[in-house]
Amino acid sequence: MSSGFEWLCLIPPLFIVVWAVITKKTFSALIIGAALSYVLMYQLDFFTPFVDALYAVIMDADTVWVILLTIFIGIFIELVTHSGGVDALTQYILKVATNRRRTLLSTFVLGLCFFIGDVSNIGTIGAAMKKTADKNRVPREALAYILDSTAAPVCILVPVSSWGVFFAGLFMAEKSLDLTGSAISNYMHVIPFMFYSFAAILVVFLFSADWLPKMGMMKTAYERVDSGGNVYSDRSAYLNEGQDDTEVVKVAPWKSLLFIVPLAILVIWAILGMFMEGAMIAIAICAVMYIPLKVMKFNDYCRCCMEGTKNMISPVIIIIGAFMVRDALVAMELPEYVSGAVESILSPAVFPAIAFVVVAILSFTTGSNWGVPAVMIPIIVPIAVGIGCNPYIILAAIACGGCFGSHACFYSDATVFTSAVCKIENMDHALSQLPYCLLSAGLATLAFLVTGIVIN
Repeated sequence: MSSGFEWLCLIPPLFIVVWAVITKKTFSALIIGAALSYVLMYQLDFFTPFVDALYAVIMDADTVWVILLTIFIGIFIELVTHSGGVDALTQYILKVATNRRRTLLSTFVLGLCFFIGDVSNIGTIGAAMKKTADKNRVPREALAYILDSTAAPVCILVPVSSWGVFFAGLFMAEKSLDLTGSAISNYMHVIPFMFYSFAAILVVFLFSADWLPKMGMMKTAYERVDSGGNVYSDRSAYLNEGQDDTEVVKVAPWKSLLFIVPLAILVIWAILGMFMEGAMIAIAICAVMYIPLKVMKFNDYCRCCMEGTKNMISPVIIIIGAFMVRDALVAMELPEYVSGAVESILSPAVFPAIAFVVVAILSFTTGSNWGVPAVMIPIIVPIAVGIGCNPYIILAAIACGGCFGSHACFYSDATVFTSAVCKIENMDHALSQLPYCLLSAGLATLAFLVTGIVIN
């Protein structure tokens, strides 16, 4: 195998995006795109390396962590929903969220309050708000957009979140910066320049308040619901068979504790940095509470665990495909090729905007929200230091690029998980939110450009 595939490394991500948009199918785009990458690298001898890559992804510790956390959150959602805890909480929420606009704003506010991790935020808020949203005839695409927009964009602004801890560690490890002080104190200097996060939060607020026009597939979704159709598209009907999520069952108010107590356990352990342990303990707490209180029998508890696992099979498969594409594109040296292509037009004034756009494109095409920034930091930061660019702006640009990837990529774990929680086809969510993600990215690019000119 030769190294340095030059422009050929652009073919797989372009194919994946085009195929996903045309077919509205995420996994087939990923698996064919991954296979195409190995054909370009190994020609006719591609099959064995392709299978080896599948094994490597499935056995990788990071992949296993994401898959297990996704499954455990799915089980948690199924348990608290079946317990009646969500219905009890929904009764309270409906007193405030009395119409579509208030429902969207309530979801937005909850998204700002839960900032521990993107997947856990999406799962818990989605479980709390889905029935309320359906009751008030909110298109599932709109609910999914708000959940996704208040996940990574909010988490990255909080140093104690999973995103904050990860990036703070990466920044401190970059030797060319020679940072002093603690990782958290340095991260605090980066937060004011997280322009994509601020833009995404602003745009989703304007959307929730109904002060922003509906665009693209989101407009189609609203037209469907306003004309008497379902809150989900026909493509998503099979995910909602036999369910009536608009019906809120009248339950005793105390049952809201059946949701709040396990959720509090999950949040506390997440704050301590033990996301996986928190999800597992929350599931165990459900058993300790539900079975003695006769909320559900042991057999019902086990059935909910199996049902929650089954609900997450589709996102798990997509996550595996996304990781295969990520590894293939890194092997083809896509990050190095793109960064080399823009190196000749660098200056301190425009470099932050270029860094954001490059990392955003790479994160979008690879679906690697943390992997791409981790690869690009040792490439971009030394260049920034060499040309006299403000390091905190560059670090923010890189982190925001990864945040955009998590938010906008069709097959990022956050996008896939949001679709699963809202029970809609993944491409229904991805394409309906894309115009708003691009609007936020445009505002962020402009902010990075202006700040780069003023400060540098």
